[in-house]
Parts: sequence; structure tokens; C-alpha cells
Amino acid sequence: MKKRTVGILMGMTIAAVSVMGCGSNEATEAANESAEIEKEGSGEDAETESSEEETKEERESSDDSSGEADAESEETEEEPALKVGVLLPDESEEIWAFDGQMLKEYLEEDGYEPVLAYARGDSGQQVSQIREMAGEDISAMIIAPVDEYSLTEVLTETKEKDIPVFSYDKLIRDSDGVSYYTTFSGRSSGRMIGEAIVEEQELEKARENQESKTIEFLMGSTDDVQSLFLYNGVMEILQPYLDDGTLVCSSGRTSFEDTGILRWGRERSVTEIEGILDEFYQETGIPDIICTGFDDAACGAVDALTDRGFSPDAENWPMITGTGCVAEAVKYIAEGKISCSVFMDRRDLAEECVKMVDTYLKGEIPEVNDYEEYDNGKKIIGTYICDPQMINEGNYESLIDNGYYEEAEIAPGISVTVTPAPTEEQAEITGTPAPDELSEQSILSVLGGHSKEL
Repeated sequence: MKKRTVGILMGMTIAAVSVMGCGSNEATEAANESAEIEKEGSGEDAETESSEEETKEERESSDDSSGEADAESEETEEEPALKVGVLLPDESEEIWAFDGQMLKEYLEEDGYEPVLAYARGDSGQQVSQIREMAGEDISAMIIAPVDEYSLTEVLTETKEKDIPVFSYDKLIRDSDGVSYYTTFSGRSSGRMIGEAIVEEQELEKARENQESKTIEFLMGSTDDVQSLFLYNGVMEILQPYLDDGTLVCSSGRTSFEDTGILRWGRERSVTEIEGILDEFYQETGIPDIICTGFDDAACGAVDALTDRGFSPDAENWPMITGTGCVAEAVKYIAEGKISCSVFMDRRDLAEECVKMVDTYLKGEIPEVNDYEEYDNGKKIIGTYICDPQMINEGNYESLIDNGYYEEAEIAPGISVTVTPAPTEEQAEITGTPAPDELSEQSILSVLGGHSKEL
């Protein structure tokens, strides 16, 4: 991955508040320099150290050959790998299962022993898992919270035990026990969505001709800070067009509170868009644009429209935007049902988080590229932001080229055929395949998981 250069001023700020140290940047540098000199040995200190070692050898030289053998044995004995806890919300969700595998792989490559735990979507269970790990020989924790606000008390305990915590993907709120954060830029993603709408819908031309386009919003979870950042990014681009009437939201639902879908529920998204269509689009039938903050909402909008008889091939099919590039959404992009979605490469996210952990545990200050935007209610968290990418019908195949998906997972026109269960009479003739006879690829295609080797 590309390295980012952190500004001098940002670095000074991080050093001042980093969990690794306190005081001025000069004091931190002096301490680091002192530690380095002490580790390497130089000048009189080195001579004194050598003299003491020689004196010790003279006192214990009754059996030189035995002493040398013992020293050689100690030098070749490997220290056990440091354990790093990885605590994620739910293994049944594709995104977290994938992240768990990637974090485990990168940690092992760097010589750590990952201890992986999934909370099954239960914040109470995640608290128990954190507390249990804190009682063991854990050197650091990577945590993607089930509930961003539920870890305040337990992270006070981890802080007291000097266990650094790295918030992953979702920012842990109301805790000063968070050391660093790795994520994608919600605001940048939102701006990319807004800019795609302006370009595809030719809003500047519509403004000049005093025309208007209708738009409805289904944004991310109202309890997630990244969803708010994404919404703000969208509105930074689209608000001027809403203000002058170039964009018209017929439902009037434009605030984050009015448009957010709690916990990113797909069924809730379908219900919301159906209600909007029934109440505000009885005459026109459909808005020009449906702007969503997550792919399940975009796919839910497609479901709602096709259930009502609208066709993606029709001229009045709306521009639908998504975020996340899950396999189903990318497939819909390839088929022309969804216009675009923001791709966030989870491999990059996992790699950058592990880099932070490794740097910190080696006694150095991790690289960050944001020390301003992410305030968790207790302090500003030093953050490494990974770059998103806009995916549309013209470039979706890049996700095949870079190994993120296999062609069968996202290519248009390829669907999973579900074979009906055989009747008793058919089963007697042909037999029913045992579970272990099912191919791995067929299982992966049904589950929608990544089939590439990790």
C-alpha cells in the first residue's frame, strides 16, 4: 500500500496525546533518543557494561565450556509471540468474517498470535470477551464495536492494565481507552456520491435551464459516526441544488435523523421507500434519484421498484447510489440496476490497522493522516484513513482484476440456481447428496462470500 506522509504539526500533536507518551514533542524525541542509546550502548556506558560482564564471567568461570553452552542455548531460544486480541461483531456477516481472516493473516505475517472472537451481534457478549482477554496475556486489542457506546466501562479496565486498543472501522465512543483508529473517510465517500449524482444527472445543465430533478434519501445508521460523515459529505455537494430548487425532495426528508436507517436494515429500507412512493409519487410513480448510504438500502430500493413493476430498462428507472460494494450491489451495477457504489477495500483497512499495532508494540508512534475529524466524545483519536473508490458499470471489473471478487460472484447474467429437493421417489432412484459432496464453490456462491484464497 502507498505510504502517506504525516505533516510535522500533526506529528507533534499526535506525540503530545499518544498513549505512548506525554508532554512536549521534544520530550518524546529525547526519551526515544535516550532509549535508543541505552539499547545500543556507546561510550563509557558501553565500556562499563563490558567491564561488568567480564567481572561476572570471572566469578562464574569454574566451568567455561558449560557456561558457553548455556549462553548459546539462551540465545537460540525463541520468545513466544505476542498475543493480539481481534474482537469483531458477528461472524455470520460476510464483511466481518472477511475482516477477521485478513486481520489474522496480517498479524501472523508480522509474527503475532491473533486471538479472534466474534460477539454474534451482542454488545454484552463483546464486553465479556474484552474483559476475558484483558485478564490474559494480551498485548493489544483490535476492536470493531457491536455498539459504539457500550464499551466505556470495560475499556477503562483495559487502560488500567496498559493494553492499547485500536478501534477498527467503527469508532468506539465515549472512551479515553482508545489509542488509535483505522477507517475509511465517510465524508470523502459522501462527496464522491454527491459528485456522481451531479455529473450523471447533469444538474448544472438543469440549473441553467431552470429544470428540476426529484431525489429521495436512505442514509446509514443513525447511531454510527461514519454514517453521519457520509451524509455530511453528500450534502456538501447536493445542498446548493436543494436550496435553489434544482433538486426537489418530495417527501421533505433531508435531515440525517429523517433519512437514517437504524442498524442498516434492508427490510426497513424497503418499507421506507415503499411508503415514500405511496405517499409522494402517486402521479409520477418514481423519483429521478434514490441516494442511499449503504448497499443494502440500494438493493432494497431495487427490490421495492421491481416488485411494483418498474423495469431497469425503462427510461424512468432512477439513478440509485450505494456504499460498500457488496457482491449483490456490484452485480446490480453490472446489470444496470444500481448506478454506482463506493468501494472500500477491506484488505487495505486490515493491513493498515495491523501496521499501527506492530509499530506501537515496537515502541514507535504509528503513522496517522488525520488528527482532527474523529472526536469520540472523550478525545480526538489519531486516525489512519484509507482511500475509497467509486465503482460503476464502466469499471466494476476492476474488482475482479484486483482479486477482491471472482467473476462468478458479480458478473451480470450469472445467478445461483436453486434445485428443488427431490421427491421421495426421485431420491430412491438418484440418491440425495451428502453435505460433504457439495462443492466449496457452490457453497460460496450461495453464501455470497469471497471465494479467493486468503
